[in-house]
Amino acid sequence: MGPEEIRAREPHIAGVAALDVPSTGIVSAEDLVRTYARLATDQGANVVPHAKIVSLTAQPGAIRVGLHIGDAEDAQDETFEARCVINAAGLYADEVAVLLGNKSWRIYPVRGEYCEIRGPRRSLINALVYPLPHTDALSLGVHFTKTLWGTVLLGPTARYVEGKDNYERDRLAIADFVLGAKPLLPEVEEADLQLGYSGLRPKLVPPGGKGYADFVITRDADVPHSIHLVGMDSPGLTAAPAVAGYVAKMVEEMMD
Repeated sequence: MGPEEIRAREPHIAGVAALDVPSTGIVSAEDLVRTYARLATDQGANVVPHAKIVSLTAQPGAIRVGLHIGDAEDAQDETFEARCVINAAGLYADEVAVLLGNKSWRIYPVRGEYCEIRGPRRSLINALVYPLPHTDALSLGVHFTKTLWGTVLLGPTARYVEGKDNYERDRLAIADFVLGAKPLLPEVEEADLQLGYSGLRPKLVPPGGKGYADFVITRDADVPHSIHLVGMDSPGLTAAPAVAGYVAKMVEEMMD
């Protein structure tokens, strides 16, 4: 699309050319994950929240799994045997791999932060607007997302942080978001924004590193009854059904 078509779709967006992707859509991530859990339970899976894996011990034809379940006051330890272990532990996938003796990966947390445009100014954006990707490997750049609940998200940013639980410390100021947003949306001002939520990406490229490294999906060379999913960065949520189908075939081959 050229400038005139951009203005017809998004009157407040500044651009000289754009690609229209009719299949683009949005979901509520929380509702999606809850639905996955419900569907899994309906198929006979046992979902165990508030559980931490404390040990993985390879045995002939199986893996012994040690769990610490529950909060401090009523916690209990459980052990069971699994014919296959799929390590899809997100930020902690490298640590789970180490429990099996695999030290192939190290995850570096990268925090992404969002602002929200609320009130009448949310009409500045009609749909989803993305810039051209930046040259760095961390982020596509700040983009605009019209949410299911009627607000507009601005973000995410991308910054290496210390700690896999560091969602809030030393957050960016609203002025930083405005600086990144104005090339696409010149009318946006600080008064239009309020700080939103943040999340952490499991990057495999260290600070200062070059190139891309993500979506590692592989069987463990030394523990063949385990599969590792490491560095499942964006768009991991979008790709989850396809990744699940791919891994399910790996499990079938493993069990044959």
